[in-house]
Amino acid sequence: MTSRKRGNANLLVLTGTAAFLAFAVKFAIDSFNSKRNSLNKKGLRGSNVRINLTAPEILKLVDRIIANSKAIHDAVASVPLDKVTYTNVILPLEELETNQFPLVQSCVFPKFVSTSDEVRKASAEAERRIDAHVSACSRREDVYRVVKAFAAKGEWMNMELKRYTLFLVRDFERNGMNLTLTKREELQRLRAQIDELSLQYIRNLNDDNSFLLFNHSELLGLPLEFLKSLNKSDDDKYKISLRSHHVSAVLDFCKVGETRRVVAVAYGRRCEANLPILEKLVQLRHKSSRLLGYTNYSDFVSDRRMAMSSSKVFEFLEEISASLNDLASRELNLLKDVKKKEEGELPFGIEDLPYYVKKVEEEQFHLDFEVVKQYFPVSLVQSGIFKVCQDLFGLRFEKVADAEVWHSDVELFSVFDLNSTDLLGYFYLDMYTREGKYGQTCVVPLQTGSLINASRQIPVALLVAQLKKDVGDEPGLLRFSEVLKLFHEFGHVIHYMCNRASFAKFSGLRLDPDFVEIPAQVLENWCFEVASLKLISGFHQDITKPLSDDVCKSIKRWRCSFAALKLKQEVLYCLFDQIIHSTENVDIVGLFKHLHPKVMLGLPMLEGTNPASSFPSSVIGCEAACYSHIWSQVFAADVYASKFRDNIFNQHTGMQFRSKVLAPGGSKEPIELLSDFLGREPSILAFVNSKTETSNDATFR
Repeated sequence: MTSRKRGNANLLVLTGTAAFLAFAVKFAIDSFNSKRNSLNKKGLRGSNVRINLTAPEILKLVDRIIANSKAIHDAVASVPLDKVTYTNVILPLEELETNQFPLVQSCVFPKFVSTSDEVRKASAEAERRIDAHVSACSRREDVYRVVKAFAAKGEWMNMELKRYTLFLVRDFERNGMNLTLTKREELQRLRAQIDELSLQYIRNLNDDNSFLLFNHSELLGLPLEFLKSLNKSDDDKYKISLRSHHVSAVLDFCKVGETRRVVAVAYGRRCEANLPILEKLVQLRHKSSRLLGYTNYSDFVSDRRMAMSSSKVFEFLEEISASLNDLASRELNLLKDVKKKEEGELPFGIEDLPYYVKKVEEEQFHLDFEVVKQYFPVSLVQSGIFKVCQDLFGLRFEKVADAEVWHSDVELFSVFDLNSTDLLGYFYLDMYTREGKYGQTCVVPLQTGSLINASRQIPVALLVAQLKKDVGDEPGLLRFSEVLKLFHEFGHVIHYMCNRASFAKFSGLRLDPDFVEIPAQVLENWCFEVASLKLISGFHQDITKPLSDDVCKSIKRWRCSFAALKLKQEVLYCLFDQIIHSTENVDIVGLFKHLHPKVMLGLPMLEGTNPASSFPSSVIGCEAACYSHIWSQVFAADVYASKFRDNIFNQHTGMQFRSKVLAPGGSKEPIELLSDFLGREPSILAFVNSKTETSNDATFR
């Protein structure tokens, strides 16, 4: 690559201190790589990920990682400001990030999957040490000054280098490195308070063990299997805990409206001590954002996302909400009519939505998902997903025989380009449930792809799931929700494997959070089309018999039943999240009371509830960014409807998607990638149409 050749040329003309520093950095990296290679003798070609490290090896390696990182940061920081070049400032940091990531992940990923409690503990400790070191590096003013000096020279060899450098500068400045020392210290104090209050909010939710007592007649409609799983009081009443799995079961199945209301009210007023915590959190977030030059916290968050500003988010949410009003009103009126037939003149409340939606869906679609489950054996679904992705994106998956893994259930696959036969990367599948393993389905990046000095590092990923495997005569079967989740997460794997960005920072899944879910959500659509459903399904006793056409069509219609009402509930919480994080001194309880009937077509908030006291998404992880899930759904719907829907196995379109959207990763603005693929700017129209057209057919026929 031209830019890397120029970088090497720069190295030849360095003299004096700069030359010495460049040599020092190179020595540190070479020394580290030598130790890394000695650790990796058993590894795969192109992979620097270490498998099956012992607890002492993990802690020893993490110490070496931190020491090496510090040495390189020290060397970069020592470059005189008038001697900064790509070779002595950016290249060392770029190489450090590329080389360290697989070793960092080698220390961290065992906490998700290791069968050893000792190893999991060591892995968690390694992550704590690495996080502390990364946090310290992000606040190094000396390194920031040097990077900023290089950025000021504007000597860009290509646009990706410019983007990378400006991202480095931005990351430092979002940590206050452009502030005075006094303001920087204040920022750190504010963030420490925010962290502590956030943890307290979550602790309060986790520690809440409250429950309600009901007799059998008050729980009519709940499945017998669920009732048998409940604990009982001394007077033989059932204990319904105020945890989501119990509450959801009651709201979905209980025929007694008063029971649904009592449970919903109790669930909605949990942890009232969290209200003042959230109010204080919002104040501190606004204060920290103003220190950094932002008007409010929402602008601070959206500034590094596709949305770019809180005003754009509001415009987006209000447009989506308004576009759904007519359909949502018809959906709500239908539910009110059904309730009137079953319960008389009792008013319809927000707590009635889940029960009556489920009731109408059962009557409309005649879908028994326990029967559908019989058509999704794990191995068949996996091979079907492989087939779809290979054919669509021009890939070939090959199982690696006798690979070193951490459990006998784990499989390793190499990924090749179908045309060039080039090795693109590897992915591990750790699919089945076992004790001590992480309980969610997710993708863990192990090594990022990159291109440094004309040398391509390939990506390595891990897909973790909690599926049931075959046991004796009992086949491992997937619920449809598990099939959907698996397809989604494999979409992330494909994105990871196809990424060809030069910088590790723009590779894999380390992308704009508003963008990173879009490819995976595009792939979800293959779970709802007749042709692809037949490909991934087969009766477990005779896999040559896939789901019938009628069942496949019912699943597609079911997808969008009551879509407008369901989405409006999500919009409600997104608007609440945006308002509190973009406006000062908001009455949080009053805001919810105002928003609820406005968004939910006149349905009031349940009296006495305080949804903000149990809204963790607005506290940790998604604060001021709850909108992002809808945002990515909208763009994914546009991509699918515009390019794939009419021919879901069109490899030409799939290859365009791979080259124009997946391959660049974060090296370009997401809106630029999508516009290039679509031939225009993305629109919400396809998303709205996908809800209204299908939902009309599904719900009102």
